[in-house]
Amino acid sequence: MHTDTASPQSITHAEPPRAALEQGCPDYVFGPYVLHPARKLLARGETQVMLGGRAFDLLLALVARAGEVVSHHELVAAVWPHAVVEENGLRVHMSALRKTLGESPADQYVLTVPGRGYRFVKPVRVRTPAHGARARTSWPAAAARGLRPGLLVGREAVLAQLAQAVAAGLDRPRLITITGAAGCGKSALALVHASAFAERYPGGCHIVDCAGGDDPAQLAGAVMRARQALLVLDNCEPALPAAAALAARIAAAPEGPTVLATSRAPLGVAGESVLRLAPLALPAAGQVLDCAQALSLPAIALFVERAAANSSQFALSPANLPSVIALCRQLDGLPLALELAAARIEALGVEGLAARLDDLLLLLTRSRRLAGPRHASLAAMLDASHRLLDEAQRTLLRRLALFGADFAPDEALRVCAFGGLAPGAAQAALAALAAFSLLAVEGEAGAPRYRMLNTTRRYAHARLVASGEQEAVALRMACSR
Repeated sequence: MHTDTASPQSITHAEPPRAALEQGCPDYVFGPYVLHPARKLLARGETQVMLGGRAFDLLLALVARAGEVVSHHELVAAVWPHAVVEENGLRVHMSALRKTLGESPADQYVLTVPGRGYRFVKPVRVRTPAHGARARTSWPAAAARGLRPGLLVGREAVLAQLAQAVAAGLDRPRLITITGAAGCGKSALALVHASAFAERYPGGCHIVDCAGGDDPAQLAGAVMRARQALLVLDNCEPALPAAAALAARIAAAPEGPTVLATSRAPLGVAGESVLRLAPLALPAAGQVLDCAQALSLPAIALFVERAAANSSQFALSPANLPSVIALCRQLDGLPLALELAAARIEALGVEGLAARLDDLLLLLTRSRRLAGPRHASLAAMLDASHRLLDEAQRTLLRRLALFGADFAPDEALRVCAFGGLAPGAAQAALAALAAFSLLAVEGEAGAPRYRMLNTTRRYAHARLVASGEQEAVALRMACSR
């Protein structure tokens, strides 16, 4: 339970070692090597050592805490922030790093501490770099939350859109809520914005994690006094009334922080601007692509990057491209689902994953996320959404699982409004499911059509089978055609 109610978390405080290193720009000398963080360079004498980006980040995380045990969790958070990586993925990169350093049993650099992590055991000397060598820190607070500019694959346009919207309201209190399906990257977008534009907010960038135990109501006093500041109300769903009340107070005040909220549904506050975050772009149906063209699409690019991080054997090729495309489509382009699937590549291969799409929820539930407990599985993500619904909404969600394509509101009511779910309640529930991003809204204004994501449909269908209503719903669907 969060007990510090004096002020919300600030991303400008309590930075981990890596942030301090990159801002202070020290160099690290150990054995015959010099590590230059500001230049992203490892040198042995006058020769540059070829080291990949992941291996460099891994080495920096270890050297920065030489002599200490750095846990698996801390290393994954430093090297793969907000990514899903199996433990064997970390081992693969650690092995490659040791080979690059020329480690031998008689001359070790990194010691494995069973059950705890790794320790850099070589003596390390810290030295100030030559005059004029300075780090380029255009994302000044990124490392404070494990964020980097390259995290948001395919989100450059929406990040620019968000920056423009926030900038328009810097001279007055403003509320922008990022909404979208669970796992589409709402929190990452908000936190990257906070990191990228921290210099705009002299009063600081403050984060209230509603899903992590922070109570918006208890932080109201401190937040209201924060001027020229950014307040990120993250994961508002578990505390939606309190988050909405705080946002309403700020929006009604003549002065106060800019509020950036993330939620699966809008807060419903006067003056709120809603930015809906769609899943990552996928190939169009029937589109024929080569590997280079496929990698230009964000969903495929993210999956390939994460899969390569988990398996040194994986590379996109003409042979596995159809399986990769099929898998990304079935995962709806959701970043979390793509990362969870990529974490299974070493064990199953991409063809094995694509062949077991019927076991999707089971497979992605079993993945282990070393980067943190939140969103540890696809099923857990959907369970969290399901718990927010009332009984009528849950009933409608599971009954809609039999719609394999998009559908009109009247079709949904003809099939699903029966038994204890009256037409009026079903119509209200339909609107609520769309508001909670469990249904995608398509079609023209005034003639909406709804569509359920594949991942959500599989989850809802399991609920339908468990309810014993599948046969009745299927019969009503057959009769309505």
